[in-house]
Amino acid sequence: MKILFLNPSRDGSADIPLNLPILISLLKNNNHEVRLFDLADYLVFEDKANERIFFKEAKFDPEKVRNDRKAHYKDAYGDVVTGSELKHSDYRDDFATTLVDFKPDMIAVSCLSVDFRFTCDFLSGFKHRYQIPTIFGGIHAILMPEETLASPICDYVCVGEGEESFIELLYALENSKSLEGVRGIWYKKEGAIVKNAPAPLTDMATLPPADFTCFDPIHFYRPFDGNRYKMVNYELSRGCPFGCSYCVNSVLKEKYKGLGHYHRMKQVNQSIGELTFLIDKYDFDFVRFWDEDFTAISVSRLEEYSRAYSREIHLPFLIYARVNSVTEKKVRILKDMGCKTFAMGIESGNESIRARVMYRHVSNDAIIETFRLVKSVGIRASAYNIIGLPCETRKEIFDTIELNRMVKPDSFSVTYLEPYKGVPIRKMCEDEGLDPSYEVTEWDPLRPKFVPKGMSYDELRGLFRTFPFYVRFPKDRYNEIEHAEREDTVYEQLLAEFAQIR
Repeated sequence: MKILFLNPSRDGSADIPLNLPILISLLKNNNHEVRLFDLADYLVFEDKANERIFFKEAKFDPEKVRNDRKAHYKDAYGDVVTGSELKHSDYRDDFATTLVDFKPDMIAVSCLSVDFRFTCDFLSGFKHRYQIPTIFGGIHAILMPEETLASPICDYVCVGEGEESFIELLYALENSKSLEGVRGIWYKKEGAIVKNAPAPLTDMATLPPADFTCFDPIHFYRPFDGNRYKMVNYELSRGCPFGCSYCVNSVLKEKYKGLGHYHRMKQVNQSIGELTFLIDKYDFDFVRFWDEDFTAISVSRLEEYSRAYSREIHLPFLIYARVNSVTEKKVRILKDMGCKTFAMGIESGNESIRARVMYRHVSNDAIIETFRLVKSVGIRASAYNIIGLPCETRKEIFDTIELNRMVKPDSFSVTYLEPYKGVPIRKMCEDEGLDPSYEVTEWDPLRPKFVPKGMSYDELRGLFRTFPFYVRFPKDRYNEIEHAEREDTVYEQLLAEFAQIR
């Protein structure tokens, strides 16, 4: 069958979601013809406003980028893209051309909640004209399958991990078999929803290496410590052992109960073989492990992996880790292995908010010590923060600012809470006045979606944009920074100064 994947991400030059290249590889291995239409390729969606605050200009080899993209676009290079620019053409016209040229048997959408309404609107006219069956997967479909199927755009929903389910569905359709019993797939039949039993969680040993050939190479090049590397997004493990209230993992663990081990890790030989293949094929020079908590694996398993990685791969890499699972032994192993950055969540600097609202049970002292430990061996420590939490006031946000000042991360970011449907913190937001029908329908990092009852919209927005200044500038400038919360002229002056020191 001919399958057209649609990535509706409107982040511009952005991350490649891991599920798509894996599914593309699986489908090709099962003799399906695959194409990708990626909205992240289009300049019209790219918004670099937030990067002004958190990212330095990064050096890169323009010739390498140019050659990569020439090979990808072949004869169309120069008409479609040039250098490091995204596409300037109209994505609607390009999608129509793709449908006519490729004539897909199915459109497969992997969708976040922020993209769902946009995707339905975008596909509406094409659905009416071409009547191409459409399947939705991804986190929105998993959390909200009935709502997803309620859209006239959607014919099938994958309600779990899709590696087995999608292959089974395509086999049934291709061979005119009944769809009843296709595990993990819900679908419409005579106006009703057929809810098949869930599929077991994916056995990581059955997965092929990801196939990135459909993706514009520009999405591989990411800034790191003043340079721009060609990074591969890679998962050694899948799932998270923790259950933060604002994260989907707490819901997925319950949803997948009885279907297999939620937190799984690939065998060492499999992982090293995959990375070797990907680096040889795509010439990556940096590994970005996308594991939810890389240090959740045991010391003995990490030692085994470190030996193999150091011997066979020996590329710099970064990881995401949770303070609770970081130990001195693991830090030293990762240092010897070539780790360049630990990215860890502070999230809130108020212990009560962190425990009662976010379900993160770790002390400020433990956070301070873990950041100190990572930095002491020469690994960069990056901090993530969230503001606009239920029960939060200006005081609690300054607790977060103060904790960042104490740990002195090498880099840091702050985001607003995104009150997505289906996660535990959503109910807390509704208890503080969020409209239960409210949906997060677009990714706008500069606009709060929820305002705690103890704050105003303008106050929260002012603290968000000046958060970096409060963390990095001396306290004797706090009065000046407070003016920048409201006054654009002062803000721009401080932003220009901040750009020289971050």
